[in-house]
Amino acid sequence: MVEAAEIIGLLLFISVKFLFGPTAVIALGYSFWQTILISIVGGWMGVFAFYYGGSWLFELISKYTKTKNRKKFTKKNRFVIWLKNGFGLNGLAFVLGWGSIPIVCLIAAKYFRHDSRTIYYMLGSIVVWTFVLTGLSILLKPYFLMLL
Repeated sequence: MVEAAEIIGLLLFISVKFLFGPTAVIALGYSFWQTILISIVGGWMGVFAFYYGGSWLFELISKYTKTKNRKKFTKKNRFVIWLKNGFGLNGLAFVLGWGSIPIVCLIAAKYFRHDSRTIYYMLGSIVVWTFVLTGLSILLKPYFLMLL
């Protein structure tokens, strides 16, 4: 029962703080493949929750708010447009590994919710970053142990 609660806690932790998730799982003594499985499931839980929750929220907001016909271009708007057009969905998926799942998925839900590829890019990014972060955690584990 304690191990099940520990895994549930790790899944919830990884769904919010993905960057530190594989390291935490390795530190608790799980094997490489157990770490991969826990990290992917936790990351996917976070992506589904925040992407679809954000999409629903932004659809609800756009449904009940009135928009003005006149657009104002501020520095913030220009930066967002530059970021969206310059990096796009691929750049956002790349940032997902070392960014925060809630923030990146809310940005994806805001600007790419009508693109059918978005959820697949986010889920694929979680898989790739899980292998990268787990590999780095295992390689650097002896150095972390020296610090203790």
